[in-house]
Amino acid sequence: MGIFKSSLFQALLDIQEFYEVTLLNSQKSCEQKIEEANQVLQKWEKTSLLAPCHDRLQKSSEVFC
Repeated sequence: MGIFKSSLFQALLDIQEFYEVTLLNSQKSCEQKIEEANQVLQKWEKTSLLAPCHDRLQKSSEVFC
């Protein structure tokens, strides 16, 4: 549970930083904002919040099966 909480907190910090640095920046074009949003999405997909939980569930199912 602690891993999930720290991952969730990190995700919230990432969202806040993205909002402040990218979305509120009036000097960036809409295309730049979309590109940066896609980069953030790719980062999150690689480091999914569900990965630690999925790993633990998989290990526990291996023990019981």
